[in-house]
Amino acid sequence: MSRPNPLLQPFDLFPYASVRVEDLQPAIQQIVEDNRSALAQIIGREAVFPTWNGLVLAVEALDKRLEDVFYALVPLAFIDDEWGAAVDACESEQVAYRAEKHQNTALLEAYQQLDTSDFTDEQQAVLSRILRDFKLEGASLAVSDRPQFADQVATITRLEAKFRNNLHAASKQWTKHITVMSELAGVPAADLQTMRDAAQANNLDGWLLTLGFEPADDMTLRFAQNRELRKEVYLAYVTRASDQVAGQSQIDNQPVLQALLRLRHEKAQLLGFTDFIELSLQTKAAQSSAEVEAFLNTQIARGTPRLQREANELRAFANSQGCDDLQPWDYSFYAQKMREADSADADQVLSEYFSFDSVVRGLTGLAERLYGITISNVDAQTWDSQVQLLQVAEAGVVLGHIYLDVYARPGKPNYPWALAIRNRHVDAKGNLSLPVAALFGAYDSGKSQMGHRDLCKLFHEFHHCLQQVLMTNSNRRLNSIGELGPDLSEFVAKLLEQWCWSAECMQSVSKHRVSKLPAMSADIQQWLAARETQRGLEIAEELKRSLLDFELHRSYAEDRSIQQVVETVYARTQVLPLASNDRFANGFDYMVTGYEAGYYCYLWAEARAIEVFAQFKANGLFNPQLGQAMRQELLAPGASRSMSASLQAFFDRVASA
Repeated sequence: MSRPNPLLQPFDLFPYASVRVEDLQPAIQQIVEDNRSALAQIIGREAVFPTWNGLVLAVEALDKRLEDVFYALVPLAFIDDEWGAAVDACESEQVAYRAEKHQNTALLEAYQQLDTSDFTDEQQAVLSRILRDFKLEGASLAVSDRPQFADQVATITRLEAKFRNNLHAASKQWTKHITVMSELAGVPAADLQTMRDAAQANNLDGWLLTLGFEPADDMTLRFAQNRELRKEVYLAYVTRASDQVAGQSQIDNQPVLQALLRLRHEKAQLLGFTDFIELSLQTKAAQSSAEVEAFLNTQIARGTPRLQREANELRAFANSQGCDDLQPWDYSFYAQKMREADSADADQVLSEYFSFDSVVRGLTGLAERLYGITISNVDAQTWDSQVQLLQVAEAGVVLGHIYLDVYARPGKPNYPWALAIRNRHVDAKGNLSLPVAALFGAYDSGKSQMGHRDLCKLFHEFHHCLQQVLMTNSNRRLNSIGELGPDLSEFVAKLLEQWCWSAECMQSVSKHRVSKLPAMSADIQQWLAARETQRGLEIAEELKRSLLDFELHRSYAEDRSIQQVVETVYARTQVLPLASNDRFANGFDYMVTGYEAGYYCYLWAEARAIEVFAQFKANGLFNPQLGQAMRQELLAPGASRSMSASLQAFFDRVASA
């Protein structure tokens, strides 16, 4: 008797312990085949007089079954290459089915015939998103235009993968093997150990440097006293996948990016939009490219005085340290030296206060105080023994779950991110499915201290997960962080991140490794003040990325080359000069990971998060009334209303309190 495939059986929390790699693709293929058959029956039944339950919720049930299984499989991709290949194959099956469904003219016509006269606001929002998705997938195109659209989509997908693969190959090509420890003088012990581990993994003695996820923040650039080493690391990073590196002509991303920009522009025009920026705004809060441009201009104008002031301060400080020809590979190093001059004592004192476990306990406690919820660990099947499961509840009623997979393992991405595994949904019979999210990280389980950057990233991603659990709409389409649009999604994440700049909050999540007492407020205030030192470098980087992404996506219509755009952007956003052979655009992976024409959303989100956080600064960081207002007006609505409407509701509620 054959073993039943666990992915085809009903489940609440995913049965990870029962799943084998050979279960994955057959299960997805079976679900897709079941969906095709059921979809044909729904269309036949609902074509003339479609109803909400008979059409919308019936199709949602099909999509839910497929997506609930697929997204639960995603964490398995990082077990090893075999599991990764199986998950990739499942993704291809799912993407192909989605594209096929959105080309189904009969299904689109059934949606268009729905009588919406008695629809609730939530139902109207769901239908609006369904019809929008059909349009963006080309369902409204003339039959004669559909082959061209399909070719464009396929080529864009292929080129995006090529860009990522080129970047990965270029990053892997560069390593630096060091056998003399003095060459790494200044690098913290924990990071030296990481380099030693990398060397041992490659059967080498000494230390091995590689190009990590964000080498701009790399400890080598911030701490290494060896200037030539800093220069080598910096130039290796900013010239990845470019013609500036010998032997990389086959993985030069500039022609790939140029082709992508052209195809995205042509795709947008085929769909009836002026350019790709206008197309991308269909899923964002901004109403026009002019609004985005005005926002970016304002941010640049506001930031430039600080950038100029801090650049002068950095030059003066470097000169006082004997460096009279400050270069790009020196910026992070001397900025760190300036911070240390302000907070060396505080850094030393606080080095034992921010272990990951104590921070997570403090972070969940903060969420409990703000939102009136309880968060507890529960036993469950997981994909790795280090993974924990948190249960979120209110007054004894379970609201959802969050997996924590936060420690580094071979094969895992080395950056924090959040995943929506399942969305809250009420089906046609009134059955409730609870939401599930996962928070991934690559923290060192043996490291005693989390740095401030680590804290900010953890708060950021945890709030993504909390919103996934705390959205309250009945329909799953309105309850996914993946469906909010990057501006609204990042706004919520940036919002909790603001608490990391509060000494009161940082004290509340601190705990000494031995005494278990919180850190002194004065030490934390000094520590945070130092983090503001030379923060202009980070501001300049965000302005550069936001404007570069925006300008590149309208460059094709204006007949500007990539390098012309880069030079224009750098002139507007960079006070300190960058390397003459800088090819940052060739390694700008946000251009091919879903944030294309939308990187500005990080700045957009932070500006609005600061406005909201000002209410907490004025009325109490842990104010439960404000916390409830934030939960109910900013998190719970999800995608059921616009970002501007949610913000207005929050500020109106605060004003009337």
